Amino acid sequence: MQASRIVMTRDLDSSLLRTFVTVAETGAVGAAASRLARTQAAVSMQLRRLEEDLGQRLLDRSPRGVQLTEAGHLLLPYAHAILGASADARRALSAGQVSGTVRLGMLEDIAVGRLPRALRRFSIAYPRVALEIVVDSSAALSKRLADGGLDVVVADPALVTGTPLFTWTQPLFWVGARGYLREASAPLPLVAFGETCLWQQNVLTALRRAGIGCRVVCTSTSLPAVQSAVEAGLGVSVLLEGNIRSESMRIIGHADGLPDAPVADFGLFMRDVGGAHAAAVQTLQRFLCEELHLGSRTFTRESEVHLQSAE
Repeated sequence: MQASRIVMTRDLDSSLLRTFVTVAETGAVGAAASRLARTQAAVSMQLRRLEEDLGQRLLDRSPRGVQLTEAGHLLLPYAHAILGASADARRALSAGQVSGTVRLGMLEDIAVGRLPRALRRFSIAYPRVALEIVVDSSAALSKRLADGGLDVVVADPALVTGTPLFTWTQPLFWVGARGYLREASAPLPLVAFGETCLWQQNVLTALRRAGIGCRVVCTSTSLPAVQSAVEAGLGVSVLLEGNIRSESMRIIGHADGLPDAPVADFGLFMRDVGGAHAAAVQTLQRFLCEELHLGSRTFTRESEVHLQSAE
């Protein structure tokens, strides 16, 4: 009788995954090294180790920065899940008696990405904290924050009244349908977000500076509608990494004759709160800071001063 063979699979190194995720989010080894407080050489070495372990090339490197390969796009959500589970275990063990209701406002572009899944993990780790989530435009979220209807807001800082605790940028990517091929001699068919979207003006400016003519074939303020139009092959658009449907879309760019895509600006805002409510708000803020990689230590100090001023 032939003995059965057991194949042992090595666990993925979480430190290597964290480096990969940080590089993917920042789009550059240098920026990732700064965020991780490591040298660029150390970051590059960790990326090579991860690629060697998986036997897959995860990133395309160029003087303009780095972009995920197909394998990189496939690994990214698993890396987020692995790192998130580790952080969730620590949160659950230290949840204590934090309780209360926190009202969070965010843009639709954030609301359909990976953050909602992260907020689900927050609810599991802090079962006594009730989240009330509002998805709206930056201008509407700004008004609700000023009126006291929201405690925490993630929105475009250019459209929110007040001083953000943190601001950051995220890269946008040109995307088309899986089978999309650009006709260089024809105007670029563009799926637009509408005049109220600041990204849209930046897109038009980038195309104009590159000498690329375009025609708007579809306009919508709804992200799912924009995604559907791109999937249907009506035209191209710009999306955040988390909003790209890899099964039906592909990232396009320099190889297709397009300029660098613009970036998206975001800000984290909070309302002055006090009493028992403050602990729940601060807990959510710390969580968002960790998930968005905004530097939790700095955030904790600033938020504590902000909260104490309201008491």
